[in-house]
Amino acid sequence: MRKVLFMVLLALVAVPAASAAGGPRNQTGPSPSVATVVSGPTRILPGSVTGTITAGSAAGAAAPAVSGCGVCLTQCFGATVRSGPSDASGHVYIYQHLSWCGNGYTISSAGASQSYDQDGWYQLQAGYGPWFSGGCVGCSSISVAGYILWNWTLQLIGITHTGTTNLSSTMYPWGGVSAT
Repeated sequence: MRKVLFMVLLALVAVPAASAAGGPRNQTGPSPSVATVVSGPTRILPGSVTGTITAGSAAGAAAPAVSGCGVCLTQCFGATVRSGPSDASGHVYIYQHLSWCGNGYTISSAGASQSYDQDGWYQLQAGYGPWFSGGCVGCSSISVAGYILWNWTLQLIGITHTGTTNLSSTMYPWGGVSAT
């Protein structure tokens, strides 16, 4: 009995010392989601425009000349963007894998798919998307959106926070991409 009491007292003394050092032990809630471009945009072959959703002319086809474009050559690009909370207690991410072609002035085709990753105290509950949310083929940009639902649970105490992470990606015909 005396040995058990000593171990309990030792644990009570050690916990505040570990919490003062930082890390997930002193965290009381999930971190905010941050959107970022993970890779790209890089040039890809015209036939590589794919995804669970696609729009546009046949990949690699010359886009029609549009006012202000003149004779434009179509180039294709690929990129990966993500959003989600990440900290010492783990992470949960929504990734959008984007591919598109543009002639420098307008989008001629686009495709997108999504994947997810979780670790630590974060648990992915559901993922939705992607879907085209703005712009169009023939426009100066095209956007894709999706979101995830997740839980973050404070270990040992069992306090749970729920969260939603939205990700919207916009592709531009000259090879630019943004994520919010």
